[in-house]
Amino acid sequence: MPEKVLPDVASFEWFERKLQALGFRPISGFEFQTDFRRLGLKAPRSRVGREAGFIFYANELTVWVWTTWLRSKEVAREVDAGWVLIRSRDTPLYFIHPLHRTKHFLVNLFRHAWLARWRVIHRPLCPECHQFMDIVAGRGMKSRYWRCDRLRFHRDGKPVSLDWDHGLPPKAKRYVKILRGRRAAYRLRREQEGKPTNVALIRRKLWQRSN
Repeated sequence: MPEKVLPDVASFEWFERKLQALGFRPISGFEFQTDFRRLGLKAPRSRVGREAGFIFYANELTVWVWTTWLRSKEVAREVDAGWVLIRSRDTPLYFIHPLHRTKHFLVNLFRHAWLARWRVIHRPLCPECHQFMDIVAGRGMKSRYWRCDRLRFHRDGKPVSLDWDHGLPPKAKRYVKILRGRRAAYRLRREQEGKPTNVALIRRKLWQRSN
């Protein structure tokens, strides 16, 4: 595991400016508390302070970015990870792998936020019925693809699927390829050592929802 390097005030301010330039906006405390009560959320462990989060909405999907940064104290939490997810209303459809706070944490978090934003802006339309396609889980633990199951509007009555990276620009595809190559190398190394893979994902304690 690379050495932990927590972001400082200057790097967080850079990150916030970059996100806001893309159309992300900060999640207000009122919004967070409203969702917390409305959904009956319970954190997986005791948490001190409220971290800065950002959202971006397009084509009936919302990108959420969680930074581990505590605005009230202008520091990052000692134990935490960064997240980017895509939601449809209250349902999470896609999570990135948790991002550890290493040297380039905020740069990497920004890149993932940019990718998620691109995906929702360019949410594909079904070539058969011309309606938005849905994000569906694939066979792998974190794999996703686009799918349309409006069968009665399809000429052959079959579902239509598109690759998760459908339409991604070349630069983004190269970045995604690098990320997946690193994960594949990590999984192979773990398997060769006789160790389980995806341990962090399996052991991760989730937020509980009662409503």
